[in-house]
Amino acid sequence: MIEKEIMIQGNDPIFGTLTFPEEDVTYPALLLLPGSGPVDRDGNDRKGKYQTNLYKDLAHFMTGLGFAVLRFDKRGTGKRGGDWMAAGLSDLTSDAKSAMKFLRAHPNVDQENVIVCGHSERTIIATILAETMNPAGCMLLSGGVDNLMQALHHQRQLAYKELFELPGFKGWINRTLKVDVKNEKKTEKLLEKMKKSDEDIIKIQFFFKQPAKWFREHSDYDTRAALKKVTCLVFALHGDKDPLVESRVLEELDELVQGKSEYHIIHNMEHGLRVQDEERSMLKMKKIFKEVLKRPLHEEGLEKMAGWLNSHFKTKDVSGSK
Repeated sequence: MIEKEIMIQGNDPIFGTLTFPEEDVTYPALLLLPGSGPVDRDGNDRKGKYQTNLYKDLAHFMTGLGFAVLRFDKRGTGKRGGDWMAAGLSDLTSDAKSAMKFLRAHPNVDQENVIVCGHSERTIIATILAETMNPAGCMLLSGGVDNLMQALHHQRQLAYKELFELPGFKGWINRTLKVDVKNEKKTEKLLEKMKKSDEDIIKIQFFFKQPAKWFREHSDYDTRAALKKVTCLVFALHGDKDPLVESRVLEELDELVQGKSEYHIIHNMEHGLRVQDEERSMLKMKKIFKEVLKRPLHEEGLEKMAGWLNSHFKTKDVSGSK
């Protein structure tokens, strides 16, 4: 495997890593878009608290299948300047489009066979690129169909359900105080404040920063309407232990997209595509995550990805070499 550091020129240069199975051969390619939060091209944060290497591992796996793979630092992570919290959906989409153009123009990439692959929140950006840039395929990992507001609503409802089901006094007091009603009112008030603001970042209670532009632009984006314009092949993958997504929405894919689609829900797989034997839980997710990080990516999940990629995008050298 060949791994190279790249820089995409512009007013705000983008730094990333491009991997190939071999040099001087032309390959189908994947643009890998990482999930939300301050994690770099590999899936790691600057402070070393969350060292997942998820995107590095995925890139190496996909390169092993015979694909070129580009992953890059988001704003304010890795070698990239800026503030990740100030970036809105439009900024993130602009970066992704620049990376897609770079990948298509690379001499060792088959520009007719470039696939966009988004994880978590970046499944929404992958959908935008599928709608507007006509890639050969679109992969939605641990996300898809719902927009951000709908996904967050689902997460809150699952958390309320767990709070109400706590044993003894804890569950009783949560039900009695109607914590769901009170929290939904607070959430609605906060979202309204961000929508009315024209700032990239706002503070609540004087100290706590919130990515207002990110929320505003996400709340205005209709993912299902975009999917209706998607003509490329679409692949979606969820884990049944992932509390951050509602997997039933994947049943809508076939009716939404114009091209052929397929989806898989993997038993005992969590949001970061690793093995999770523990229960599916919003309240215990952070605690479980510490143990999950010690485990490998889910073998069945990788097999489903490999099967789709190999069946639709056979590795080939369009320059004539084999």
